[in-house]
Amino acid sequence: MRLLLGGLTAVALTLVIAFTAVELASQVGDIRGGGQGAAPASSEDLAELAARLVAPPYPMPDGSTQTVTLHPAALPPNAGFDLPIPPGSHLVGSLLRQRTNANPSFDAVLDVPGNADDVTSFYERELGKKGLTPPQIPQQMQPGGFQGSIGPAKGSTFCKGDGLPYVSVSVFSRLNAANDVRVHFEPAQSASAQQFMGSPCSQKGGPPPAMTAQRLPALRAPDGVVLQSSGASFGGPRQQSDAVANTSKTAAELESFFAQQLAAAGWTRVAGAANAPLAFSTWKVPGDGDWQGVLIVLEMPSKDRRSLMLRAESPTGFGY
Repeated sequence: MRLLLGGLTAVALTLVIAFTAVELASQVGDIRGGGQGAAPASSEDLAELAARLVAPPYPMPDGSTQTVTLHPAALPPNAGFDLPIPPGSHLVGSLLRQRTNANPSFDAVLDVPGNADDVTSFYERELGKKGLTPPQIPQQMQPGGFQGSIGPAKGSTFCKGDGLPYVSVSVFSRLNAANDVRVHFEPAQSASAQQFMGSPCSQKGGPPPAMTAQRLPALRAPDGVVLQSSGASFGGPRQQSDAVANTSKTAAELESFFAQQLAAAGWTRVAGAANAPLAFSTWKVPGDGDWQGVLIVLEMPSKDRRSLMLRAESPTGFGY
């Protein structure tokens, strides 16, 4: 099975557009409604533009239409759900989605201090008090290996049953800044409205087929290093993750940094060496079978460009 990593969710993209437009409302003196000499756009005009950009211009499959309303620095009033806010957080704002003949949903954006695990733990605890817990269904194997700088550092879903309502939380880590946290609340709906809505909590279709156990731990780049995942492969007796890093750090420095994460994940170093432009190490991989691992970092001819590969494989195909 081939997995292509990276990319932002549609919700994240639309919220970026919406809240960028709202932020621009505080700078209306620099925004013109037309050509040179036109009057500055009003905050109402900008809010309408942002809402129109986010709302779909076409009806839903059941013929209903959707409108959105932006709430800078606030949660939607009377939205039917009291969203917990982590201590020390800054609420950037929210977006209320209203469909005809359906209960409204909303998205919220917060700046939350701490690390991604702290944010997830907070919501596990606080949403659990509201009866919302991680779904009790087999989850798709989360890819290990090199974690790209684009995309959420942590993503979680909390359900009440196997349908609606549910809450999803995506945590995007940022360099020298608080986590950008996106929360989506989807309420319970009538049977007629829910038939057109999916739910990540649904158990319909049964559990997914058995998958190879994850052998690659998640590896994250040092602070200040931009890491781009170029792909990963999982299946059979081999798992591999490839990435490119833009950094002035040497191959030896990067190999040492990632090696510490492998050791923390239970990998046992067997051998290794560093001689520019190459640094590598070989490992014994924990778990059943005779799995072995290798980490390779290569300094490419292009300035500050590093190629990385992490592989785990079983020579005999045993233990997967």
